[in-house]
Amino acid sequence: MICEVCKKKPAKIHVTQIKDKQKVTIHICQDCAHAKGVAGPAINTSFSVEQLLAGFMKTQTSESGEIANQETCPSCGLSYRAFKESGRLGCSLCYDTFSVQLRPLLQKVQKEIRHLGKVPNKGDNRTTMRRSVSDLRLQLKEAVGQENFELAAHLRDQIRQMENQISQSNEV
Repeated sequence: MICEVCKKKPAKIHVTQIKDKQKVTIHICQDCAHAKGVAGPAINTSFSVEQLLAGFMKTQTSESGEIANQETCPSCGLSYRAFKESGRLGCSLCYDTFSVQLRPLLQKVQKEIRHLGKVPNKGDNRTTMRRSVSDLRLQLKEAVGQENFELAAHLRDQIRQMENQISQSNEV
């Protein structure tokens, strides 16, 4: 197995995170682990996840094969290069600006591409239903794009039904 940071040396350090029954493992060599503060003579338990992500971003390339360092966020002015070095985005618009570069990283790190947050277990079911409608809208867009109109019609009907339920619960 090759290091996911430098893509040259054999990976000897394997960092595994389990979240929502989904296991994500990152494989890195001793040198990259030491450079990121993940491992040394004794494993450093206070390593920065941002530093590790920044290390991944340094090796990530755009679809054209060239690193997109020159792109900047129109809202906060953060450059892609600065994001790669810090591992932190400047504002919410950065997610849209750097979406092409972030998508592969997010798929490696977490189960979903978008962050869902937490929903209370009890009480208001409308939040869960709104998320379901949002997911159905994405599926509908994909079905139309693939010209699967039967599925699209079915999804449209589901969306309408759920929106009616949400509006009825708002009236109560």
